[in-house]
Amino acid sequence: MKNRGIGLSKAVDFNDEGILFEERELEMPELSSQFDVIVRVLATAINPVDIKMAEAYQAHEFTVLGFDGVGDIVSVGEAVSDFAIGERVYYAGQQRRQGTNQLFQAVDSRLIAKVPTNLTIAQSAALPLTGITAYEILTDALGLEVSEQIALGQSILIINGAGGVGSILIQLAKFIGLRVITTASRSESVAWVKRLGADIVLNHHEDLEIQLKEVGIDKLPYIVLLHSTDKYWHLVTNHIAPFGRIASIVETDGPLDMGPLKNIGAQFAWEFMFAKGNFAIRMAEQGQALAKLAKLTETGKLKSTLKKTYDGFSAETLATASRDVLSGRMIGKVVIEY
Repeated sequence: MKNRGIGLSKAVDFNDEGILFEERELEMPELSSQFDVIVRVLATAINPVDIKMAEAYQAHEFTVLGFDGVGDIVSVGEAVSDFAIGERVYYAGQQRRQGTNQLFQAVDSRLIAKVPTNLTIAQSAALPLTGITAYEILTDALGLEVSEQIALGQSILIINGAGGVGSILIQLAKFIGLRVITTASRSESVAWVKRLGADIVLNHHEDLEIQLKEVGIDKLPYIVLLHSTDKYWHLVTNHIAPFGRIASIVETDGPLDMGPLKNIGAQFAWEFMFAKGNFAIRMAEQGQALAKLAKLTETGKLKSTLKKTYDGFSAETLATASRDVLSGRMIGKVVIEY
């Protein structure tokens, strides 16, 4: 079997033509760990982190990006007991390993789960990275449990609900019983978040302080920043409730002022879903999260956030899909089927 990959072998050119990628024939990946499986990749999704890593890339060697994956297992390591050759799995891989933009990939089995039985290949590929991120926001960052109606009567504010993570987070928040207040601006993104279950939608191009006051919202126990942490920091510290929790996935341009949180006992937490894989800490939790997300989709509690699919594995389709994400106007997820 031959392995073909698409990656970066020189500084990436972000211009009117988009992102420049290169196709190469690659060696077949090896089982470098007893926990590894080799997967024949069937689809991958494009995420903002792919773009950020490409922007920061400096050429030293050929690098294959891509994290969301769906594929069939073709080989298993000696410590792998939960998965077998021929099974179809989905996963979000590790930053420090070659990614999904190739035909065959080595993946740590602790990060994978069997695909949801009711989703297509493309729909499954749209779920892992954003699903794990949303799941860990609720569990690791906000201290909640992903169990039906467990947070009934409480509210959450999600800044930027129409993106990939927000689209899953809205649904999981509704599943556990939270009233969801989120932000969107375009008519299609407002309709999208309402369809996913948002109770109140605010326009982030207008004054959010005024809008919160108009709908009778003052203090909130949970606030999540999925866009512009610096820009919204004053807003969230002004509206977080005593002993409330704030979570963010967006890096800042400078230090955050934690002073307003001290006297009210509120907490702030970063969510970075690659941390567990990067440091080999609690990695199995991500496979377990994906297994739970699969059950939620199979029981109708979680809907696919797939919005666009490209057919065919090539540098051209990868560049086109990357431009969609780079535009900053994507609703939901974009996937490439191989």
